[in-house]
Amino acid sequence: MSQGYGWNGSGAGPEGGGSATPDWRALAAQHEREERRSKQLKVAGAVLATLLVAGLTATAVALTGPDGDDRSTAAARDASASPTASGTESGAATGSPAASPTGSASAGPSATASSGASARPGASARGTAAAQPPGSAAAVPPDPLTVISSASTDTAPISTAALFPARTLSVDGKTWTKVTEGSAATCWQATTGGLGDVLTAQGCRGLHRATYTSGNSAVTVGVAVLDDKARADAAAAGHRGQVQGLVTAGSIAFCTSAGCENTHGAVGRYGYYTVSGTVKPGGTTPDAAATAAGPDFANLVRNQLLARGAR
Repeated sequence: MSQGYGWNGSGAGPEGGGSATPDWRALAAQHEREERRSKQLKVAGAVLATLLVAGLTATAVALTGPDGDDRSTAAARDASASPTASGTESGAATGSPAASPTGSASAGPSATASSGASARPGASARGTAAAQPPGSAAAVPPDPLTVISSASTDTAPISTAALFPARTLSVDGKTWTKVTEGSAATCWQATTGGLGDVLTAQGCRGLHRATYTSGNSAVTVGVAVLDDKARADAAAAGHRGQVQGLVTAGSIAFCTSAGCENTHGAVGRYGYYTVSGTVKPGGTTPDAAATAAGPDFANLVRNQLLARGAR
């Protein structure tokens, strides 16, 4: 029996006398299958391309923050900046000449841990300080009045030069010049009318005076030093008399007895006083310019005493 080899596997060979008709149904079915396969491949390719584009878009959105910053770029910046900051802070703290990441690593595990710990808490501390209300970290300066209210806290030098530093003053439109100054360790020696007794009873440590003149008008200012505010307040409450006017040796005395215009007050552990008069002969004659200037001199002395507590 001979083997068939035609379109349908049967019939005669090339030289045979049989018909060689193709199997059209089989060819049509094969063509249809190929068409379907081609369409499926095209659809699958389109779906794959769509998924690829969507994936790239999602990746770009994930890498880009809401403010448009590229997170991968920011992460790279942070990664490159962190070792430098760590090395710099560690170098500053230890005083080492090189503060590079390589230098920190070569120092061993202990040095590396120290470098990382010193950099990160440092940044955290700076952030905490920045978040604190202004002035919360700085010490609050003491109240000047509190400072000068006790001998234990009022430690600035006490002298006529420190209490009355101005050589000239402008008061009520007039220029007043300091002509003399002096101190008395025994307070009653520079007072009259009973003021010495009041100050002595409160343990007065000294009385410092200075005299300013403008023409014939004269004002003497005085400061009595006591141990604390309670004693100064008690002396002010029991006040009587006045300080005596102070003049240079050989000059006409003024207001050495009670009766001249005067002021008194207390601030901290100090009593402060003024007496107004004239350097004309007679000494106790009222002087309008000196009388008007007395309260202003008193304020100047008070402010000078408070300034001691702000040093």
